Amino acid sequence: MKKIPYGKINFKELIEENCYYVDKTMYLEKLEDNDDTLIYLRPGRFGKSLFTSMMFYYYDLNSKDLFDSLFKDTYIYQHPTKNKNNYYVLKFDFSGIGEDKSNLDLKSSFKLHVTNGIEEFCDYYHFDYAINEEAPADDIIVRFLSYFKRLQLKQKMYIIVDEYDNFTNAILEGDTSKFKSLVNGIVKSFYANIKIYIKEGTVGRFFATGICPITLNSMTTGFNIATDLSTDYNMHNMIGLTHDEVLNLIKEVVLEKDQEKAYKIMLENYDGYLFNEEIEQRVFNATLVMYFLSRYEQYQKFPKKLYDSNIVVNYGKIDNILKIKNNNMYLEIIEKILKTDEISGNLVDKFNLLENITANVLISLLYYFGYLTIKEAGIYLKFTIPNQIMKETYANYFLNLLEHEKLKLDDTKIMASVEEITNEGTINNITNYVSEILTSLGSRSFMKFDEKYIQLLYYALIKHPVLKVKIEYPVGMGYVDLMIFSNDEMAKYNLMIEFKYLKKNEFNESLLNEKIKEGTEQLKSYNLESKLPLKKYLVVFVGNENKYLEEIK
Repeated sequence: MKKIPYGKINFKELIEENCYYVDKTMYLEKLEDNDDTLIYLRPGRFGKSLFTSMMFYYYDLNSKDLFDSLFKDTYIYQHPTKNKNNYYVLKFDFSGIGEDKSNLDLKSSFKLHVTNGIEEFCDYYHFDYAINEEAPADDIIVRFLSYFKRLQLKQKMYIIVDEYDNFTNAILEGDTSKFKSLVNGIVKSFYANIKIYIKEGTVGRFFATGICPITLNSMTTGFNIATDLSTDYNMHNMIGLTHDEVLNLIKEVVLEKDQEKAYKIMLENYDGYLFNEEIEQRVFNATLVMYFLSRYEQYQKFPKKLYDSNIVVNYGKIDNILKIKNNNMYLEIIEKILKTDEISGNLVDKFNLLENITANVLISLLYYFGYLTIKEAGIYLKFTIPNQIMKETYANYFLNLLEHEKLKLDDTKIMASVEEITNEGTINNITNYVSEILTSLGSRSFMKFDEKYIQLLYYALIKHPVLKVKIEYPVGMGYVDLMIFSNDEMAKYNLMIEFKYLKKNEFNESLLNEKIKEGTEQLKSYNLESKLPLKKYLVVFVGNENKYLEEIK
């Protein structure tokens, strides 16, 4: 029986260990039909490293004898290209830059990764070449390419770079001077030297993956020959998983009785990514799909936790993106996203963060890192939060913003709220705590609270594995503000909550009664099949104070 390859990024190991492989080899043919120097951008954990590993074994001349065993069940086996196993492949993996255990600075870490790539190449192809350890990275690559050229070998070199832009972390941590020094210096020169040997023919092809075009744009003339295929209609599904690919995996791994539910869970939590507004179907985050299926394969039941905290970047990256260079636009952008789940703008594909920071730049960065995706095209592009996992990430960021307002969240009260919802099906504790939070923030709050923020605050506070909390959940012809489902036998109720909000300066008893009547009618009109007891609640806030909480029967 085949295994789910969660966490595996080496194509050869994946095949030899009898793991499932979603065939992406048809894109090798498409890549060869494009230019010789290519770049492809996708958010993290989408499957870029596995794709570049597959490329290595297809193009590597030393892997010719492995072609049948590695590729026998793939598209490319039946449709091999002229370049099959025809290159010396020099592969650089820059995904770990800045994360070395030795705590090297970025320049030294970059040099180490360049040196490692060349040393592995020489060992693998049995070249007797000594690297000058004292030289900088840009000098190391030019000397090595010059050496390779002098060998006058029949086959050319194919350079594959995984995560070419990992230096971006420097600027996302607020150190623009470090970024400028590194990228406009050593890194720019490194790629400029590669460009020389591409143009004169020693390097036959070049392919790089990454997350965003910051580094490439910052290098300007250093490497201006690459064609970016990231938004190409025909290359949209090259990395990431399509709906059909996920359905096929589900049929192979999940018991028939669970298949429909498994697809629904993954659709809601891992799907939603669109990188070309003309594409009709969105793609899934591949790593998260494999995480889910590996847990199901192991235990024959759905995982309670829908993501591995080691692979989902936390809200801190959102904070770093939005607050680059201490700009004052981040509050307006995050408020818009939190209130409506979407925001309009232009996708910036060529920018330099060392210069001007605009709202479109920040929105585009959120898109490139996977926190937003394309919703639809119009006069401007509309961007939206892609799925439930990313919505939870924004909820965590929302709580973090509140903590920056000197609010210390009380875990005891949060636990009491979850226990009350789970055991009693009532919401007194959470409602009192939300009112307490809003009162403590008072005029210090950076946000003008309304119904949407209160809704989000409930959602963020009561997230727990035993509960499945949904914002704007569709019921019949309408949407309930907050739906709380039991996600475990410990939770004995399903809850439906409708929120209404009045500003303090608008408040009067007549208007309050109108809101109560409106909310009551809404809840009574919502019908939902529920195996567990279903409780419906109407909550009305006036400013920061809860004025009305009632179960509607």
